[in-house]
Amino acid sequence: MINPNLNYRANPTRAVYVQGLIDDQLVQRLTPQILSLQHQARSPITVYIDSRGGSIASYESLRNILTASDQDLAPPCWIITVVTSEAASAAADLLVSGDYAIAYPESRILYHGVSTLPRQPLTTEDISSTASNLRTMNEDFAASLMDKLEIRFMFRFLDAKNRFDRLRKGAATKSMSAAQYFEDVVYDSLSERARTLFETAKRRQGRYQQLLAAVRKARLQEATAKTEASIIKAIVDFEVRSHKNDHEWTFRADGLATLNEDFLLLGERLSALESGYFDGRCIDAFELVLSRPEQKEIAEAPEDVRDHIKLQKVRPILEPLWSFFAALCHALQEGENELTAKDAFYLGLVDEITGLEGYAPYRYLAELGPDTSASQRPKIKRGRRRSQRAK
Repeated sequence: MINPNLNYRANPTRAVYVQGLIDDQLVQRLTPQILSLQHQARSPITVYIDSRGGSIASYESLRNILTASDQDLAPPCWIITVVTSEAASAAADLLVSGDYAIAYPESRILYHGVSTLPRQPLTTEDISSTASNLRTMNEDFAASLMDKLEIRFMFRFLDAKNRFDRLRKGAATKSMSAAQYFEDVVYDSLSERARTLFETAKRRQGRYQQLLAAVRKARLQEATAKTEASIIKAIVDFEVRSHKNDHEWTFRADGLATLNEDFLLLGERLSALESGYFDGRCIDAFELVLSRPEQKEIAEAPEDVRDHIKLQKVRPILEPLWSFFAALCHALQEGENELTAKDAFYLGLVDEITGLEGYAPYRYLAELGPDTSASQRPKIKRGRRRSQRAK
């Protein structure tokens, strides 16, 4: 029996409409409506979106108002975002920032990196500074995107893993990991444009692994100049080995740019995986990832070693998935990435495609009747892992 849950259902009677350019005028028009809805009740607010984007600053202002508390320090209202036709650039950020994100079947979602228009002729110094600033902003936006999409992406993986575990009993998939199966499911479900994005992320992920192998002797977790010097030297040696048969390749021509790119790529990989946060996620997810016999083994182990065992068993399963996830969030900041509603669903950008059966697994679980066993209910907390960094 389905019991409708207001946290997962769009409600036009408690809604605001983001249509057209996201600018100061839009924020000024919507602010009184949002404040009125927040004052009436702390129940969910729906944000309908049909926009090609606009000002990053205006998007940040709108998001901050939507997620504000009140004078009694009440929790922010739960935000349901819905793209009806188009969500591009800053509007795409608004869509995925919702606590529950919905796409109409024929809607379009567009992601791209930061762009800027110079106000005056540029010098060499200006170009270098602008490029550095744009790269930093893209890196920050990719990290912010990871914060927003983490739970959706993880849930999509767990949904696929449940099917994979059933398939393994009778199919010839013993040599395939759950992460590999998940990637195959996602790739087969994407449009041609989204497959190009997927392949870009896979290449980036592969580069992570090559670079990590090249610098594995460095003490990677220490962010000191001495450590960075060791890493840079290891990358230099790696690049020389990689081009040993290319006599026209030099650091002056292409190598310095590649060295810089490799150094930054390695930083992406380390920030995604070599952190206490990722280890904590592995420990939290062990019941969802491991089989019942493995869970029993952990339960019977001494309490002081249980977390260590969980990490040993869960990290090898989640690490390739997490590495790909980081690569995907950075790849979305490159070029123009136009996605269909189904692309957005399989890549974890939205939770549901309204009106299509089978494209709302989280809501299905949340709305199951009271007789549903605890093992069938969602156990991953939805929320932010760090303070939000806005795009």
